[in-house]
Formats: sequence, structure tokens, C-alpha cells
Amino acid sequence: MHNNVRWLSRGNVLQRFVDCLEEIRLFLQNEGEIEQYPQLLDVMWLSKLMFFTDICQRVNELNVKLQGTNKTIIVMIDLIPAFDAKLHVFRNDIITRNYKYFPNLKKNINDLDIHGKPVEETVTEEFISVIDSSINEFSARFSQFKELSETLKFIMYPDVTSFHKLNFSQFDWLEIEEFEMQLIDFQSSSTWTQKFIETR
Repeated sequence: MHNNVRWLSRGNVLQRFVDCLEEIRLFLQNEGEIEQYPQLLDVMWLSKLMFFTDICQRVNELNVKLQGTNKTIIVMIDLIPAFDAKLHVFRNDIITRNYKYFPNLKKNINDLDIHGKPVEETVTEEFISVIDSSINEFSARFSQFKELSETLKFIMYPDVTSFHKLNFSQFDWLEIEEFEMQLIDFQSSSTWTQKFIETR
């Protein structure tokens, strides 16, 4: 039997925990067990929880976009550099302390004021470090996507793709010389290029 368990993804579990945080603390307090969980009253720990909740939600959004039917490699390749660019925006959002892309963190960060600005600076430096690591990891993991992006886009845009931008390292079975001549013939034919444009 199929069960809808998508909500069990890490980001959504964190978000549900954050949404119920006040109720959880109230319950533990009524049970006399709140002292066993000092993290739930630790402003620094809570700020980190909020940050990771927000960033995991962003990763979840990417994962959902990459899943599902009718997702071509072209669509997926476009999503990767878009998310890479978003990571840089998230980084700048933390640096400027606007937190407009970190709604949970923004709600909690005001509590750091009682500890002074140096505390906020310390915790935001940690967040920037995490995002920097994510940018580096993301870039390394999807480096092959970048190398083949122009070649794969050729599938949809053969009428405008330059032969010299294509990476044929994964297509060693092709007769490159013959292919280059055929591409010239195709791109020189207004009839065929127009038909291809109409099918997009």
C-alpha cells in the first residue's frame, strides 16, 4: 500500500519541530522535564536550529523540482546553476543580516540582542561558513553538469549551438568530422531550422 511520506524528509521534519516548539517546551515544563533538554532554552542552539531548518527547506525545494515525470535533462541542468546562484544570494542575506530568505531564523535572531552583537556575529559567521561549504560541495558534485551543459542543450537548440562549444568526450562513438558537416548543412537550412523552432 502506498503511503504519502514525503513530509518525512529532513527539512520538513525540522520545520514541523520548529512549528511545534512552543508546545513542546510547554509540555516538557508541565511534566517537569524541561531541564533535561537545556537546548530548547539555549538561544544560540535555537538560532542554529532555525538556520538549518530554513536551509534544508531550500534544498527540499530543489529536490522536489528535480523529481517527477516529464523532467528532461535540460530542465535539470537549468535547475543546478540556478540553485548555485541562490546559495550566493543566501550567503549575502546572512552577511547583511536581512534574513529575508531565512524566516525561522529571522523570528529567533532578535533574541540574540539580549546577549549583544558579538554573539550574533559569531553565529552568523558559522552560518556563512556552512553556506560556503555548501557552495564548494555543490560546485564539485555537479561539475560534470557544467562541462556538458552546452552539449546537452544542443538537443533542444541545435539551430543556434556552436559546434566548437560542444563537448564530445562522452560521445566518442560519433564521427565528428561528418557530424560537423551535417550541423553546418542543418543550420544553413532555413526550412529545417524553422521547423525545429516551431517544435520547441
